[in-house]
This record gives sequence, structure tokens and C-alpha cells, in this order.
Amino acid sequence: MGYNVEQQTVNRTPSTRKKTVKKVETMPETQEREVNHMDFRPKNFDQIVGQEEVKENLKLKIAAYKKTNKSVVHMLFLGFSGVGKTTMANAVANEMGVNFHQVMATRIKSWADFYNILKDIEENDIIFIDEIHALDRKIQEQLYGVMEDFTCTIEDKNLNRVRLVKINRFTMIGATTHTGKLNDALINRFQYKCQLLPYTHLELSKMVQTAGERIYNVDVPEEIALRLAQLSRKTARVAYNLLRTFMDTAEASTPGRVRSDMLTKDLMYKTLKLEQIDPIVGLDYASRKYLITLLREEKALGSRSIASMINEQESTVLNTIEPFLLSDIKLEFQKQGQIVESVKPFIKITPKGRISTESAYHYIKLCQNLQAQGWFPNESLTIK
Repeated sequence: MGYNVEQQTVNRTPSTRKKTVKKVETMPETQEREVNHMDFRPKNFDQIVGQEEVKENLKLKIAAYKKTNKSVVHMLFLGFSGVGKTTMANAVANEMGVNFHQVMATRIKSWADFYNILKDIEENDIIFIDEIHALDRKIQEQLYGVMEDFTCTIEDKNLNRVRLVKINRFTMIGATTHTGKLNDALINRFQYKCQLLPYTHLELSKMVQTAGERIYNVDVPEEIALRLAQLSRKTARVAYNLLRTFMDTAEASTPGRVRSDMLTKDLMYKTLKLEQIDPIVGLDYASRKYLITLLREEKALGSRSIASMINEQESTVLNTIEPFLLSDIKLEFQKQGQIVESVKPFIKITPKGRISTESAYHYIKLCQNLQAQGWFPNESLTIK
């Protein structure tokens, strides 16, 4: 069987290219989410709060690219959901002045799906694959040649032969929460790997204030910004969502322009109450339902069983709900008449499955007290 080699080239330099943004998405609800929070997402490194070491490393690579016009090395961004992997990848493309092609790995069902992305890229473009660990093993293996020598084979059914196709040089950025599901050979083809760290409350507070100025042209009081940050489950996405809902509530409360002095604690708690988010640590309905399920069962449960019991996707449980519950969470509660401060996870993963901790029990007790004051009116918070 012979090969027919095709060449695809675009002779442009970074200074003459017309920058566009290309996204590959097939799920309407995902597209809607992107549009809803895209204005909040920082566009360049200067706007990104935190991750200083990663940014400095990326700046060096991009500076070299602008001097040599040689594509930046393939990169793998590690970290749980909400630490800014997509934001960082988007900023890389913006800083380089190249096209940004984004796709969820779960939407790539065959090599033909991925080739549809490759055939549209221009020289030095960024291809961003979110949750890259979800790629089928065979597709992971087919990426080896593409990432190394920028060629791939495709089947030409009309001519009954396989063609070797030359692809424009590009940079692949993979994002994953589960490196263990990637082939070692694929991991080795990413020349730069970086761990994006969870945000601190101060970093999230700064994000809230910066977004308030940039999006709403209003100064968010420092106390309010910090409180929203503390309830953001250590993720920027939640912080921005809280700010957006908070500002919507403020807009609905006044016929004129929202002023900084209108952004009060009372208004914030009204917002949280409407959104069914607790004012204790910032958990939502799904997270409380997860904890209630574990506390009621009084035995270890697997992620698939929990997902079925709370009517959520297993991927949502693993990537959205559990990361925060597994982290150290600050909680104050009464025990034997004394105020106790605990900084522990709400759940633990054992060889037999997930189990709840004492902190989870005291958290639900605090939620029951809030329910007596009018919070969570339609939720069942009874443990036994």
C-alpha cells in the first residue's frame, strides 16, 4: 500500500497574521456556558491572577517564538477543574497572536473527528484539548506522529489507499485532571508540563474586584469581594458566577446605575439564598446532596453509585463536586458547648470507596440550623 503525501502550508508571520478565534464545540450547553462567562475570562497574562511561575515560563517560550517564528513546544496543563487551565491556554494564543482551536476530548470519537480540526489549522496555531485523558487509547497513539513530525495518515475510501498528510506546525495544549489515564508515551511528547495551583482567597478576591471594574464598571467593596472569594470553592469559575448573580440581583434592585455602596452583605446573602448556596463554605445543592447521601448510607460508596443516587453524571461528581470536598475546608461549629475550628476535608477516598468525615456531619448540622431560618426550603437535610 503506497502513500500519497499532501502538504498544507500557510506562509504568515506573527506580525502579519490576522488573528481570529476558532473554537470546536459540539454541545450547545457547553457553548452557552462559554458565552456566559467569556467576558469574565482574562485575555492575557497581565489579567491572570496567580500562577506566577507558570506565566513566567510561558512568557519566555512566547518571546522565543516571536523572535524565531518557531512554534511553541507542546504543553500539558495539570490541575483540578476550575484552576484556570482553559484560561491559561487561551491567554497563550492571545499573547502569540494565533488562532485558538478548542475541543473537549469527549467529543472526539474517531481519528476523523480530530483530523477535521487538524486540516483547518494555520502555521503555529494552538490546539487545546480539554480533559485530554478522555481520548480513546487508539487516538492517543495516533497523536504521536502528529505531535512529533506534524504528519498523519488518513484513509481515502474513494481511492482505497492511505494518504500521508503533512500538517502545518502547531502547538498542542492538553488539559487534564487525571494524568494517570494518559499513555506514558503521549505524556512524554509534551515537552512542558505544569501544575496549576488552587487559588487562594486573596487571589480570588482580586479576581472579583478586577472583574467588577472590567465588566460592570463598579468597585466591589473589599469585604464583599473577600466573602465571595471565601465561598467560591477555590475556583475562579465559581467566583465569577457568584459575582455575576450578585450583580444581577443588584441591577434588579435599583432603577439606576449600580453603585459600590449598594453592594452590601444583606444583598449578597439574598443572592446566596436564591441560588441555594450556603453562606458557610459555599456549597451548592448538588454538593449537599452528595454529603447527605454518604451520611445516610453510613458506608463507603463508589463514585458511580453516588452519581446514580444523586442523579448526576459521574464526570460531574469526579471533576466538579469532589475536588473541593477532598480539600482542607475551614469550618467553625459548636461541640460540647465550645466553638471548634476545623480545617479538614468533608470526604475521604478509601480502598472501599468514599466516606464522609466528622466535618461533613457538622456542616450538615449547620445547614439544618440555616434551614430553620428559611434557607434551603425544598431540601431534605435529615440524616437519619
